[in-house]
Amino acid sequence: MALAEKTIVDIREEIALAALDQGSTVSEVAEQFGVSRPTVRLWRDRYRHEGQSGLADRSHATRSCPHRTATALEDLIVAERKRWGWGSKKLLARLSEAYPEVEFPPRSTVDAILSRRGLVALQKTRRSSGPRAVAARYEASEPAELTTIDYKGQFRLREGRYCYPLTLMDSVSRFLLACEALPSTDFAHAWPIIERVFRQHGLPKAMQSDNGPPFGTANGRFSTMSVMLMSLGVQPVFSRPGKPQDNGRHERMHRDLKADIVRHRGSTLPEQQQFFDTFRRIYNRERPHEGIGQDRPARRFRASPRPFPRKPRQPEYAEHWEKRKVMSNGVLRWHSADVFLSETFGGRTVAFEPIDCDLWRVRFQQFVIGTFHERSKKIT
Repeated sequence: MALAEKTIVDIREEIALAALDQGSTVSEVAEQFGVSRPTVRLWRDRYRHEGQSGLADRSHATRSCPHRTATALEDLIVAERKRWGWGSKKLLARLSEAYPEVEFPPRSTVDAILSRRGLVALQKTRRSSGPRAVAARYEASEPAELTTIDYKGQFRLREGRYCYPLTLMDSVSRFLLACEALPSTDFAHAWPIIERVFRQHGLPKAMQSDNGPPFGTANGRFSTMSVMLMSLGVQPVFSRPGKPQDNGRHERMHRDLKADIVRHRGSTLPEQQQFFDTFRRIYNRERPHEGIGQDRPARRFRASPRPFPRKPRQPEYAEHWEKRKVMSNGVLRWHSADVFLSETFGGRTVAFEPIDCDLWRVRFQQFVIGTFHERSKKIT
């Protein structure tokens, strides 16, 4: 007759019985079954007090929400709001005076209650949920709205060194904003070019790239460049991996650039830059473009009305959101716990917008960068 398979409860019972045996220590039982000592103590104590029924799996769901305001207190706050139409600050002042024996929740909780009950009017300048950080698509309809960026494949100069052409283009007008001969693809060389273009032509609403460095990261986390863009109010947009057609207009321009490189290959980076400057002038002002009705990009392009800021933009967060400064190691403090976000946010302030009992929307500037699960202390 075939032997019956052991269930997880049977194994836990064996662990408990072995631990209750006076001749065995907890460490010996843990080593015998390949589990930790706390696990041995857990099943031993449950078996001792509840028998075999105590060894079954239990739900890990939260049974209560300790920071949810009592229903009666919440109803009182809502009633006062409907009666007077005041904000949370005035409501708390009046309620505390009328009911001195009651401990009312903080202002952030009152704001969350009013928002949850639909009693907060949405302002045009601040939406309840902003644009998602690192978008997958951006549809531009006006010049200077979407800038595309990419590296044309590296090639050897006549002296033997490699050149890495960095190109930036306006998606709607096809205006080639920059074509730079760089010695590498690192952030330190790319960002000054991007900043120069932004200072000269204004800030676009979004910038699209592939997922390679320095634009994105292989693991999907925030890159230094994407955080820098968001700090300027520019939406990072990433093409799908392995889908160059997502940035088809830029790829089409690269075909023309490749043909030009074949004819004009310099000995040094400065000499190659001279060839690139000539290519850019002809591409923008001389060459008809089929995608814009055989017009010239320079005739279609106009600068963005959003100037590059003279000083770093300070985040503007709602008063009832929780603000936290991210340390250089990417960790922020949530009450007594450490929560990891990303090293690329080091030194910057993010905000937590309450959206449910233990759920928060994480924001940087006007962008939603994740969701914080208070129970697990993780940002996803």
